[in-house]
Amino acid sequence: MTRKNSRFRFTALLALACATLLAGCAGSKTPTVYYSLYAPTLHGAEASMTDGDISVSVGPVIIPDILKQTRIATGGADGSYDLTEYHRWSGDVDRDLARALAEHLAQALGTQRVSVFPWDQDFTPTYQVLVDVLFMGGEPGGEAILSARWNIINKAGKEGSSTRRIDLREVSAGPDVAQWVAAQQLNVEKLGEAIAQTISEIRK
Repeated sequence: MTRKNSRFRFTALLALACATLLAGCAGSKTPTVYYSLYAPTLHGAEASMTDGDISVSVGPVIIPDILKQTRIATGGADGSYDLTEYHRWSGDVDRDLARALAEHLAQALGTQRVSVFPWDQDFTPTYQVLVDVLFMGGEPGGEAILSARWNIINKAGKEGSSTRRIDLREVSAGPDVAQWVAAQQLNVEKLGEAIAQTISEIRK
């Protein structure tokens, strides 16, 4: 075999190996999974009050800068976070959290007159809920942690405002990010219930 043919054969085999490797990589590509902070069927608390006249707006919701992206941030206990590549939020975290809280408040307060800030001109809320997320993190396989402060403003100005804080911890059912998200969804539901309780106390 001539040197020229031998070199040609080597080049062809190298090209075939590269093509096979690329095909294998393409076939094993990890799919990206998207999540929301709202889970409609968790343990479903009964309405603490039923008042068709009450209307609530949620937001603005303020979140840490590390959460202002689609990649899910876990960790944070020591000030450092891990950003997942193939597990992402389905939208803006602040808007998603506001919508989740609005749905939980609708159930807990027994009203469908809920909205997310900024609300439509035709919507006049009885109460506006401002939420400041102080921390959202934790480890898959460990705990999902959510700390938040909220301020409830009476838009009629009769009862003033009320500010509260809560620190929530929910154990993840397993080591997967999906299980950590499920635990965080429970934290969001509990936050909604706590806000609903505050509104109930203000109205008494």
